[in-house]
Amino acid sequence: MKERKVVLSALDAEHVQRTCRWVNDPEVTRFTGTIYPVGASENEAYWREVRKDRNRAVFGVETRDGTHFGNVELRNIDWVSRNAETVVYIGDPQYRGKGLGNEMLAALFDFAFLRLNLHRLHSRVFAYNRAAAKMAEWAGFRQEGVMREQLFRDGEYHDVIIFGALKSDYENAPCNK
Repeated sequence: MKERKVVLSALDAEHVQRTCRWVNDPEVTRFTGTIYPVGASENEAYWREVRKDRNRAVFGVETRDGTHFGNVELRNIDWVSRNAETVVYIGDPQYRGKGLGNEMLAALFDFAFLRLNLHRLHSRVFAYNRAAAKMAEWAGFRQEGVMREQLFRDGEYHDVIIFGALKSDYENAPCNK
């Protein structure tokens, strides 16, 4: 396994508080799907429930020096068919545009395929998020379909691209070169 520039860490109280700020930031929610503002107590209750869900794995993502700047998740893990959906976002704006999204997704793939022995991952990417689509392909995702006009944002409808990756796609992807 290639050494990554980021570290996946368990979400602690500080991560949860920081995440509450991010889920209320329009620059973040434009790419995550969150619509309504979230209060601190609602956010904490949400994360308590997430931690109990054995079909989800959520991590804070930190730089090697311990700075939390984003989160990644495997959700809807199907332990029989060995697949899950991925979620990746950078909450702290100063860490965007530096290639760390690639590292985040690659670290999540490492965890999913090498630690959990999953067989397949999938992701939904808003078509206007070209950086996320490029990142998905770099990590080994292949475009599998498009949900036309699935998302309503900023007064108009947008397509949502469906990506999928098998473990063999990941093993041969640029993220491992």
